[in-house]
Formats: sequence, C-alpha cells, structure tokens
Amino acid sequence: MPRLSTSLLRNAKAIDPLLPSLLRPCRTLQAAQNELRWLREHVLGDHRTRNHTAAHQASILRRLVRDRASGKPLQYILGTEFFGDLEIACRPGVLIPRQETAASITHLTHLLLTCGALPRSLRVLDLCTGTGCIPLLFRHELLSARNDTRLQLLGIDISPSALALAKHNAQRLTNDTPHISIEFLRSNILSTAPPDSLAHTLTTHSQPTTWEILISNPPYISPSAFWKSTTRSVRGFEPKLALVPPALKPGIGDTEQGDVFYSRLLAVAEEVGARVVLVEVADLEQAGRVARIVKKKNVWDGVEIWRDWPDGHEEEQGGGDEERLGCKILGSGNGRSVVFWREEGRAWLGK
Repeated sequence: MPRLSTSLLRNAKAIDPLLPSLLRPCRTLQAAQNELRWLREHVLGDHRTRNHTAAHQASILRRLVRDRASGKPLQYILGTEFFGDLEIACRPGVLIPRQETAASITHLTHLLLTCGALPRSLRVLDLCTGTGCIPLLFRHELLSARNDTRLQLLGIDISPSALALAKHNAQRLTNDTPHISIEFLRSNILSTAPPDSLAHTLTTHSQPTTWEILISNPPYISPSAFWKSTTRSVRGFEPKLALVPPALKPGIGDTEQGDVFYSRLLAVAEEVGARVVLVEVADLEQAGRVARIVKKKNVWDGVEIWRDWPDGHEEEQGGGDEERLGCKILGSGNGRSVVFWREEGRAWLGK
C-alpha cells in the first residue's frame, strides 16, 4: 500500500484535525471527508448521545475515528449497510453485505418478474444467510412489483450470532403480510447427518422439503487468497468462518478447500427439488470450476456466469472468457455468481 504524502496529510489536518487518521483506511481526501461526515452525523443522530454535551459528543467522535483508523469497518461502527434499497443492520461477528451480491439478487428477481411465468406460490431457500440480507431483499423486490405471490423464505446459517441478527433485521424491515413468511434456522450445510443436517432441520421445524429457488453466498475464499487478496480490515474484523471454508480432510489443497461448499450446495439443490439456483463465487476462475461441476451433473438444463453487475454492458473480453470457461457470461466487473436452472426454471428466467 503506497505511503500517504506529507502534503496530503497537511492539507487534511488543515481542513479538520480528525481527517489525517481517516486517510489511512480511506486513502483519498474525499473518502475521508465523507466518512468523517457520516461519523459525525451518527454521533449527533444517535438517541443515546444526541442530548449529551458538545464536549462529550466530540470525545465519542474521536473514539469512533480511532476505531476506523485501526481498520474497523465503517459498517460495524455505524451499525448498518445498504443492500440494494434496504438498510441492513450490521454487527461484528457477522459478514457485512456487499453491493455486488445485492446486484445479483436484484437481477434475479427482475428476470423472475419480467418472464411472466412465475408461479403464484414460491419457496426461496437461502443457505449461509448471514445478516438475512438476501431473503429480505428478495422479498422487498418481489413485493415492490407484485403482491399476489404466496412467498415463503427461509434463511439457514450455522452461526447463532448471524441468526440473531437476521431475525433482528426481519423485525426491522418487514411487516405482517399474511401471504409472505420469512424464517431463520440453524443448520450445518456441510453436514449430512442429524442433528446438524439441513434435512433434519427442515423436518424438525416442520418446514417444506421442496424449495423452488435456492440461493447461497457461502464461504468461498481459499486460505492463501484470504491472506493475499483480502484487505486488512476484512482479515482483522470480519468473521473468517463466513469467508474461508473448513478443511474437511487432511492435506486438502488450497483451491479445493476454497471450493468445498459447491458440491454440497449442488447436492442440496437436487434434494430440495430446486428449479433455479444462484451461488456466489470469488472470481471468474472459481465460477468456471463451479460451472463445470454443474454440467457434469447432467441434471441442469442451463448454466451461466454473472459478473458483479449482471445487468450492465458485457465486457469486451467476455467472448474470450466464455470460450475458455465454456459458459455464457453476463454483465461487467469480476465473476460474481453462477446461475443454473432446470425444467420450469428455464421459463421463470426467460431463458
């Protein structure tokens, strides 16, 4: 990471004494100014501090700036992050939602809503749900366009902290809509035996065993990539459990460990009778590996890769990547999701 110039630090200090500390995580003066403004608004708007003295508020602001300068994510400090149009509550110990993930979910719901073939009753299963942002955004997008679909959403996670936060977000962001339900349950997706298996969880909690749409943003970063490609803020503050899959056997290779969840997710998709599946990936190379697994199954009628912004213009190098990976690639940015379908799922997506 390049060092900050003395002149930049001097200019920042002249504007506000707190700005130089924020330059370390923000890197640009404009970004630092934006974050300082958000932190100050947070202190002044917080019901716990808005009636405190100006001196006490200034002390709190300095503490928050120190936290941010240490690398603590802004979302954990402010307590929320936008995910599409939703403001999702964030807490340490639970992965922060990313806008690229929101773009995939928004594009998926757009396809489902415009195809004209979507059934009036729909079940959506989200595995590794974290904050609950994916089923909550799916619900929001669907309700914004039509309110006659009987929708059942279920988020699954292994982390009690994530489940507590997901339930909190559901309470904040949903109202009582009789024909729409959303629940969150604990299960270990990688387990195939009771009491941790998904099948056991569904049966125990009287949940359906069939789900038309399956979505998952699983841990997918390999151990080496965790140290080489993630930022200090991610490594130091976000839960590794949600980023790096476990090593299921001794001597497992680095790439193989990063891909651990995908074979299991495909097996679950078949078990629950999914017609449309969207799984998030780290990059185009991992997307290509997942797409090859999908094709080898000989179960799915189609598969394609979505980039960060799937509804954007396709990148110029897309043709070469498509030939190399043997799969259609949509949108702009990095490889973000692999989407596959079968039977009536083709019509739902307009494929």
